[in-house]
Amino acid sequence: MNGRSVFRVVLVLGAMAVAAACVAMGWRFGPGFPCTRGGLFARPPVVVQRGDGYVLAWTQGEVPFFFRPAYQARDGRLVFAVAATSSSGNMAGQYQEMRIEGADELRALRQGGAYWWEREPEPEGTFVKLEVVEPAAPRTSP
Repeated sequence: MNGRSVFRVVLVLGAMAVAAACVAMGWRFGPGFPCTRGGLFARPPVVVQRGDGYVLAWTQGEVPFFFRPAYQARDGRLVFAVAATSSSGNMAGQYQEMRIEGADELRALRQGGAYWWEREPEPEGTFVKLEVVEPAAPRTSP
């Protein structure tokens, strides 16, 4: 085998390992970091409804790493989880929002609600219901 053939074999085996890991995990995505403890969030995230649209809103906790939650429509509900974190940038204490998009995802949100998936207790984990709120009305001075 020449170097190019070895590279192809390694590449194919690597792709097969990734595919096998995804199948073994089932539908789960991300490491399943908790939203109620562990420092990722100052308080659990909420889904904010703005007209016909929705955003996931949160204030990051003491963990400085940058992250963006992922979401998927599963079993008639919208499920969120942190897919990964990055050490670039200190986001501790910062308010953040992420728009929720996709016809299947919006339908799942409207019909079944929003949930955060946490990996504990194994093997199925826990689904923490997220609150869906409307934005606070602007205050007017008397």
